Order: sequence, then structure tokens, then C-alpha cells
Amino acid sequence: MHLVGFLRSHGVEVFQRDLSIKVVRDILIEYGDETTEELLELLSGNAPASAKIEASKVIDELALWIRDNVDGNFGFSRYAERISASASSFGMIEKLILKRGVMDSFLEARVREAIKETRPDIIGITCPFPGTLVAAFKIAAYVRKHYPRIRLYLGGGFVSTELRDMTDTRPYEYFDGFLFDEGYAKLLEVINPSKAVDEKDVPLFIKPSYDGISWDEYFDVVETENPMHRLWSVGRWRKLVMARGCYWHKCAFCDVKLPYIKCFSMPGAKEIVDAMEILGREFHFVDEAMPPSLLGAVSKEILRRKFKCVWWGNVRFDESFTPHLAKLMAKAGCIAVTGGLECAVDRLLKLMNKGITKASALKALRAFSDAGIMVHAYLMYGFPTETEAEAKSALGFVRRLFKEDLVQSAFWHRFALTCHSPIASNPKQFGIVIAKEKRFRKRFCRNELAYHEEGAPDWERIGRGLDLALYNYHEGRGLSKPLSFFL
Repeated sequence: MHLVGFLRSHGVEVFQRDLSIKVVRDILIEYGDETTEELLELLSGNAPASAKIEASKVIDELALWIRDNVDGNFGFSRYAERISASASSFGMIEKLILKRGVMDSFLEARVREAIKETRPDIIGITCPFPGTLVAAFKIAAYVRKHYPRIRLYLGGGFVSTELRDMTDTRPYEYFDGFLFDEGYAKLLEVINPSKAVDEKDVPLFIKPSYDGISWDEYFDVVETENPMHRLWSVGRWRKLVMARGCYWHKCAFCDVKLPYIKCFSMPGAKEIVDAMEILGREFHFVDEAMPPSLLGAVSKEILRRKFKCVWWGNVRFDESFTPHLAKLMAKAGCIAVTGGLECAVDRLLKLMNKGITKASALKALRAFSDAGIMVHAYLMYGFPTETEAEAKSALGFVRRLFKEDLVQSAFWHRFALTCHSPIASNPKQFGIVIAKEKRFRKRFCRNELAYHEEGAPDWERIGRGLDLALYNYHEGRGLSKPLSFFL
């Protein structure tokens, strides 16, 4: 959407299509019964949450049946995700590209339809996560065979993090090039070299375009009554980027070496609210972390215009989120925030250079709670040097947050070491030894690194215990899912 908006501002004729939602609907209707289409329509509308929960169960059971009986790689929003996530060699991916699966005929039909409608010279495909990789290459293989004049380019978050060190030439048989990071300047150069711009000349704010997106095709998948959790799977949120990059960009576990994190820039509030007024009334800001100063300015601009909207996005739980700012945000339509508490232990927060403490996070959380803003907390376990006692301490802290209603949902995930992080550059400081990487004459993906930590606890066991403890805690509050399922 943002790329479309940018290219159109430079006079490029560009179209967009979301083939994924079309294909998954095609598959579900093909393998479902006479009620499937009716259930999808119910999930697309304004039915009560309880009705959508029941309908979602039926659709989810159908998806599992397709996975178990038709194609083991099938999932709602992903295909062969586990294989793609660990594909250091392109060989295993190419086998899946060439193998016919449940989605191939539907995907090819939708590609033909889109090409007939738009008659493109260039097709750009986005690959935001591993579960979209195989489908992206299947599209490219089909276009290469049937429309050889069309040039093909692949970009997106997965490409930017995983394929930067690619030396294998086989992927270039499918794509003419791979675009890293935001891709604004590079894609414009690919399309029309005479209109090329330098990255530093790309505007601070890009107004997205949703032309070509059929909102009525999307359906909700509702697992719980929890209103915070439902934000990810319910609604028609217009995605906006408030500021590019991260204003902190210092966390030791983060990919801070990459431009999409480290190159922070912040536009004016007027540009952002101008776009909001045009695009709709429901927004999800997908920033790495929404800057507090800009949030204040945007909130004031929304209120000055008396623009009625609802919005949410990711923040850092630092002391800049005062009660005054939180109330201002709520008054301007903010209904929820997400943010990282990580290991929720001060020693580890300092080691990872998170820039917050438990005390500062509590102040921010209380400010949001008092303002009526819901909170989801991201947590991690297994960070280098973390002890089992610290993990249990973090669990106690999180349970306290739930008890005081300072967070409404959360998720614990296992720490992963990535090659673009500060930890990978200085593993000794964090008490780990990075495993020697296997040498590939033809490397495909490279991101997560294996490592060894002498005397580390059994994180598999502890992780199961964290999930179980929070599951029991939530069951006592009448919730039907363990916390590990809340995202």
C-alpha cells in the first residue's frame, strides 16, 4: 500500500492485488460444504463475537482437515512456514515450488485474472514472513513460463532479513531482482531509471493507497472474547507508518544494523492526519515504536480537527508515556498499545540495552490503564545469561500486571539470535559462543544463528512451564485459551 502510494506520486501507473485472501477463500469454499460460504460471509460482517467464535471454530476445523488430508503445508495465512524459516539451502524450497499443492491451481487462476486486468510490465511480490516464501516463488514460476516478457521482483520483511547474504544464483531464475528494506527508491529506479531518487530524498511520510483492495473479501477469525487479542484478527484496519525506523534502535537483540530499524525519521503530524482523514476511521500504526512526541502532536491534530477515529500501535514502555499523554491519546481515539517487556527483569533489561526498567514500564502501564487504553505485552525467555529464577520472577511480575489489570494480553516467545543484532557482533559480552556456520557454496537464507551457552537452563522445559502457569491463571479468570495462543 505504501509502495503504491509512493510510486503513484511519481506518476507511475501501478495496481495492487491481495491474492492471498482470494486464494484462501477459494480453497475453503472448494473443500467445505454448503455452509462454508455462508460462514465466511458471517465472519466478514458485524455478527456478535460469540457467533463469530463458533463460526471460526468450524472454519478452523476445515483448515486443519485440509492440512491433514490434502496438503500438509497448508495454513490460513502461511504455506510451508516451518521449512521456509530454516531454508539455508534453496534446494528444499525449489522442491516445494515444483510440487503441486492444494493452492497451485487456485493461485494460478488468480494470477491470470490479475494479469488480464492490469497488463503489467513488472510484477512486484511482497514476502513479509516465511509462510509466504513458497507461494511467492510459485507465482514467479508461473509468470516466467506463461508471461516471459514480464519482469519480476521480490521484496518484503523476510527478504530484507533473510536473503541479504544470498549467493545462490538459482533464485534469479525466478526473479529479476530482490529488493531490500523499504524499497521506495530502488523500485522506482527499476521501473523508470530516469525518475530514480536517492533514498535520502524519499519523503518522511508516505501516504498509502488501498486502491485494488477488496475489503469485503476479508473475514475475521475469532478465538476469544478478549478484546485486545481480537485486534489482530478482527476489523478492517488501515495500516499506516507514523515514523520510519525506530527512535531508540539500541536493543541488543534487535536487527539494529538494518536500515529499516536504524534510519529513524519523523514527519509532521499534519501529514499523518491528512492521510487518516482520506483513508478511513480505523487504523493500525505498524511502526517499530511510535515516538511519544509525535503521538502527542498527532493526538492534538486529531482533536483540533474533531476527527472521529480509532487506532492502535506499538510503543516502548518508557516514562515518556505520562498520564497526560496517555489521556490525550485516548481522547484522540487510541484504544490499545503493544510493547515489549522482554525478560521483565531489570538486570536483563540493562544487559540488552532496552532503555526501560520495570519501574518505568509500570508508570507507563498505569498511565495507559488509567486512560482506558488496552495493553498487550511481548515477553521473551531464554535470553543469554538468564536464570530459571529470573524467569520465575518475570512470571510473577506479569501475573501481578494481569491482577492489577495493567495488561490484557501477552505472549512469551523463545529468544532467537539473529546475525544483524549487536549480540551477534559481541557474543562474549553475553556469555555465549556462536556455533560455526556450515559453509554453503550456494547460500540462500541466513538470519538466525545457533549458539551455545555454558550451563544454560533447560529452556524447553521452562517455556512449557511459563505457558502452563499462565494457562491455569487465565482459566481461573474464565478465559478459554492459554496465553501462548493469544497472538
